[in-house]
Amino acid sequence: MNYTEWKREYLELLIELIKQHEYSKDYTQTYIYGLGHELLERSGFFEDFGHWEVTPPAQAVQESFELWLTDYFED
Repeated sequence: MNYTEWKREYLELLIELIKQHEYSKDYTQTYIYGLGHELLERSGFFEDFGHWEVTPPAQAVQESFELWLTDYFED
C-alpha cells in the first residue's frame, strides 16, 4: 500500500469514527475533514516520517482518535 492509499483509508476511518461520537454532533463535514488532517500530522503519520509504513490505518485511527479526545476534551 502506498502513502496515498494509506492516507485515504486512514481519513475515511477516522472521519467515520469522529462523526459517530457525541462530541461531534455540531461539527461540519469540512471541520471534521480538517480535523482528520490535523490529527494525521500531530500523530506523526505524515509521509516522510515513515511511521505509517508499519502502522495499519485502523490502528493509526485509534491513536489519533484518543489524541483528539484527550487534547480537546480533558482538562
